[in-house]
Amino acid sequence: MTCIRHECHRSRRSRLLRTALLITAIVTAVLSLLLQGAAFAEHELGEGYYTLVDEANNEIFHTAIVLLPGDVFINEDNSAYEVVRIDGQTARARFTEAVALDNGHEASGESMVSVLSGIVGSISRSISQLFLAGQQQTGKTVVLYNTHSDESYAPSSGTSTKDWGDVYKVAAAFEQALKKHGLDVVRSTDNHNPHDGGAYTRSRRTLAQLMKERPVAAFDVHRDAVPAEAYRASVQGEDVTKITLVIGQQNQTRGQNLSFAKKLKSAADSNAPGLIKGILWAQGNYNQDMLPRAALMEVGAHTNSLEEAERAVGIFASAVAPIISTAESVSGLQQGSPGRSIVWVVGIIIVGSVGYVLINSRRRQRQ
Repeated sequence: MTCIRHECHRSRRSRLLRTALLITAIVTAVLSLLLQGAAFAEHELGEGYYTLVDEANNEIFHTAIVLLPGDVFINEDNSAYEVVRIDGQTARARFTEAVALDNGHEASGESMVSVLSGIVGSISRSISQLFLAGQQQTGKTVVLYNTHSDESYAPSSGTSTKDWGDVYKVAAAFEQALKKHGLDVVRSTDNHNPHDGGAYTRSRRTLAQLMKERPVAAFDVHRDAVPAEAYRASVQGEDVTKITLVIGQQNQTRGQNLSFAKKLKSAADSNAPGLIKGILWAQGNYNQDMLPRAALMEVGAHTNSLEEAERAVGIFASAVAPIISTAESVSGLQQGSPGRSIVWVVGIIIVGSVGYVLINSRRRQRQ
């Protein structure tokens, strides 16, 4: 009877353990699928571009980035427009609000993935604060990289794409300009070709390496693919390209990054009016979950010249250096990483499941 009872208890424990492992696997799979969309939602049109229009069919913005309902564009006058419908390559938007650049208010249009990742991120940050207390540094390092390594400026290079695109030269000009204002800059020259859906996965590894510098901010330097007049401007008496700041909606640091972009635009509007074309708050992650001050920069379009783009980032650096200089550096662990968030949540589930198995096993032993 003792052996039979022992075998019975062991069988029950085995079933409970299998149940706990199954629950863990299911939850892990669900979280991975939810956050996978956030990590790989960045797309561009292969040909042509989107035209964003308001309710009266006035053209507001042009971009080769794929626009989706829920995307928000804050224009030069700080008016926010939310995309409500896509008709071919026309994005129809409605005016939502006049944006105050100096506050941290998020625009409307959050997706379910945004909300879920925000909840997961909050849990992750709360737990990690217990381990990161006192580890912040005071250095003012900015990191730069280029996800789309092939992007070039046709008027200067004779082609819009090449293996090592002109955007590396734009990033180098931005680096030098920031250094002149006392900032430390670490710029990666890693190549992430081809220009496909995996580019952000490859550049994520690059940014992970750059995060070892504990930067105060990160910039991913790109160029758009629209007609030249959409970006061409004269700022401070110089022919330049305008700059669009792109922020991802689908990560738990979206509010902080959007606030950072607003501060950058506010500084540029004060010191270099007309330089910032706007802020696009778009679907996708753009690897911006890795720190709370990250931005993608569209510096002109392929139809503008490299020289115009280089002058633009020089002026931009002068305008925003004071904002960056007052920012705090990122903690030792990457803040807001979906992968780390999943680990934390799954860890909690595993601990809870094991506890459940042990408690039920002891209860049955006493019966």
